[in-house]
Amino acid sequence: MTDSKKQSKEKRDLILALQKCERRYNELLKAVTDYTYTVTIDNGAVVKTTHNTACIGVTGFSTEEYETQPYLWLDMVHDEDRDLVLRQIADILDGHQDSSSIEHRIYHKDGSIRWVKNTIVRRYNANNQLYAYDGLVRDISPRKKIETEKEILIDKLRKSLKEIKTLRSILPLCSFCKKIRDDKGYWEQVDVYIQNHFDADISHSLCPECMKKHYPEEYAALFEKNKDKD
Repeated sequence: MTDSKKQSKEKRDLILALQKCERRYNELLKAVTDYTYTVTIDNGAVVKTTHNTACIGVTGFSTEEYETQPYLWLDMVHDEDRDLVLRQIADILDGHQDSSSIEHRIYHKDGSIRWVKNTIVRRYNANNQLYAYDGLVRDISPRKKIETEKEILIDKLRKSLKEIKTLRSILPLCSFCKKIRDDKGYWEQVDVYIQNHFDADISHSLCPECMKKHYPEEYAALFEKNKDKD
């Protein structure tokens, strides 16, 4: 093998090894569910925030992006949860001890919405003054998904139990027109009442007795047809 071919092969091997390392690195990043950050405080005001490299695995943003965009940490917070996050920071700076952990949503760099748990650990100097705090951000999206699905199932169960209770109760039925009075005092046809209260579709048909009474010719023809089959 010539020197040029040998160098070419070594270059290819090096590129393949590098690609393999990058794939492995990306897989590890996807598996990361926690990262930490540190907020430095001077005279009761935040002067610096640093995020460790694992932040990209949770938020999609790198440490460099946080450094070049000072308000990225706030911009990525879901609009409806921004006040909650700001209130947590204000409570920490004011010395309140009941804001150590909150759960809120963030916009991941890929556009998806993630749930995170933000836990704070305070640092105090010899004079018992807060000079920094560490934050642990944990991706709790899988847990929140399970909780949401559980709430949906519980809601469906409650509705089902309510329907069963309604079925077991005595329904006010008109003796003549057979309409049912609902809980608001309105009278509805039986089929309309069932559709509105039990999420069921009604398929209209005729029982043999009504068919014989209202459509005697059709009933007779159907009767003869079934008689022939026997």
